[in-house]
Amino acid sequence: MPALAYLLYMHNKYTTMESKIIFALDVYDYNTAVDLARTVGEKVFAIKINWPVILENGIKIVRDLSKYANIICDFKLADIDNTVSMITTKVKEYGGYGIISHSFTGLNSLKAVVKSAGNMKVFSVVSMSQESYLDNITEELIKISMEAGVYGLVAPGNRPYYLKKVKELSEGLKIISPGVGAQGGDIVNAMLLGSDYVIIGRSIYNSPDPLETLEGFSSSINNKLNK
Repeated sequence: MPALAYLLYMHNKYTTMESKIIFALDVYDYNTAVDLARTVGEKVFAIKINWPVILENGIKIVRDLSKYANIICDFKLADIDNTVSMITTKVKEYGGYGIISHSFTGLNSLKAVVKSAGNMKVFSVVSMSQESYLDNITEELIKISMEAGVYGLVAPGNRPYYLKKVKELSEGLKIISPGVGAQGGDIVNAMLLGSDYVIIGRSIYNSPDPLETLEGFSSSINNKLNK
C-alpha cells in the first residue's frame, strides 16, 4: 500500500471508531506496552501514555504505539511558552494524536501549546481525579481553555460534582475523564454526567485478560446508554 494511502487508512481507522474508552497505558516495559497496544488498540478510541513509558523508552515509542491506536500524550504541560512549544512540537513530530496540558500556567502558555500542536488535539486539565487547588479555580481554567482554543477538557469521572460543573460550562468542548475503575468512578455515571470519553488504565492492564475486561466496560456503556 502506498505511503499516503496507508496514512489515510490509519487516520480513518482510528478516528471513526465508536469506542468511548481511552486506555491509559501506564507501564514501563516496551514489550508490555506494545503487546497491550496491539491487543486493545482497535477496541478503544485512543491510548493515553504518561511519563513512565516515555522515561523508560524515549519519545520514539509514540511512533511505535501509533501503529495500533491514536496516541494521547498525557504530559500535563506546565511551563513557559517556549518549553511547552518544544515539547508539543516533538510529540507532533512522532505522530501523536493529542497532548494534555495544564491550564493554570495561564493563557499564553496554553495558547503556545495549541499553536504548536497544529492538527493535534489539545486537552487541558481543569479538574483532577483527586482533590487539588484546581477545585478552587475550575471555572476560570475553563474560560482560559476556551480562549486558548483547546479541543477538549480533562475532568474527573470519579468526582460527580466537578464533572457536572465542567460539562455545564464547557460549551461543547470534548470532555475526557480519568478516575474511572481503580479510582472508584463508574463508567456509565461518568458518561451520563458529561464525559465524552472515559480513561481507564489499571483495571484493564492489571487484569488477567485485558481484552475481556475492556470489552466488559464497553458492554456496560452499550447496554445502559443505548437503551
